[in-house]
Amino acid sequence: MGGTTRTKAGRIVASLVVLLVLAPVAWSAAFAPVNGSLRHAHDSIVRVMAIYPVRAPQEGAPQAKQRAHVASGVVMDDSGHVLTTASGLAGCIEIRVRTFDGRETTADLQGLDPATDLALLRIAPGAAPGMARAPSASGQVGAHVYAVAEWFGREVRDEPGRLTWRYDEPLRSLLQMTTPVHPGNSGGAVVDEQGRLVGVLIGNLADVHATDGLADNGNARGSAFAVPVDDLVPLMNDLARYGGVPRGFLGVSIQQGLVSDPEHPATPAVLGVTITDVVPNGPAWKAGIRSGDLVVAVDGQQVNSPDELVGRIMALRPGTATDLLWIRSDKEHRARVALTATPDSVLASRLEAAGAAARAHAQQRTEAEQH
Repeated sequence: MGGTTRTKAGRIVASLVVLLVLAPVAWSAAFAPVNGSLRHAHDSIVRVMAIYPVRAPQEGAPQAKQRAHVASGVVMDDSGHVLTTASGLAGCIEIRVRTFDGRETTADLQGLDPATDLALLRIAPGAAPGMARAPSASGQVGAHVYAVAEWFGREVRDEPGRLTWRYDEPLRSLLQMTTPVHPGNSGGAVVDEQGRLVGVLIGNLADVHATDGLADNGNARGSAFAVPVDDLVPLMNDLARYGGVPRGFLGVSIQQGLVSDPEHPATPAVLGVTITDVVPNGPAWKAGIRSGDLVVAVDGQQVNSPDELVGRIMALRPGTATDLLWIRSDKEHRARVALTATPDSVLASRLEAAGAAARAHAQQRTEAEQH
């Protein structure tokens, strides 16, 4: 993987709005004992600690202690691949992992993806068992699940809940759970009643020294979100191969396409995607696409919404040539467009908008259920 990819991805992750708390490095007591059908799932959860140096307050002062972010991680296979949250890993000098049996080891960062907030680590093969994966059907709305993860950086627990919503967007898919999130849950597992992986939790980290005297639910917040299992294997492959997830870029601003219907002039028909702006010298510009054009197909398949166009383009690798069909002044135009890589600024902007939409939708669902 290229150093450029790691650096660019790191800059984006550092800008994400996440719940991060810094704490001096310390490991707590061994994981609490586990009983029941979820034992194997617990064995595949690890504690992840990202270590950062802290500069001395002034020249000649004693060296300050190192500080750390703590999260959960899921061992995905017996080869030592671990998925965890990407938040808090950018710029760290060391990553430590503690397995279910109390053993401590260092981990190599294979890659990270700001869009899903997930990172791929590698520990020694056989250090912990890989978690069994559920078929994607187990991630259906209404299914009963468990969140299996670190609580407050001290122990692994499981908390029951159900899946209330699946949100598929161009950058990622998300599962929403009824289970509240706790410090340290981020990077943990969502499993079905057989202990099989349904998704990986994102978005929360814990302060390992801020938990003394707190009740178990003292820091519970909101609803948990997870990346579904059917997205995890392709993500792992990209992170291992490229150090990130390469996403195609067309270089346009867009909105829903509307065309006049002579029989119903007051109700325009929804069709394609209208181009509102074009990046100068970008892929679309070079292909001849201009503001006001109506894109109706990509690689011979009809496009019906902005999300659909963005999803299809971002699913392609930079350098891929794709066929576009658009309409200008009632005439069809076609061109083969060579995509480039999505810039950091564009990805960050889309992430912010997508995150706000997901949170708003979750809040609406919560309020509707309360009424």
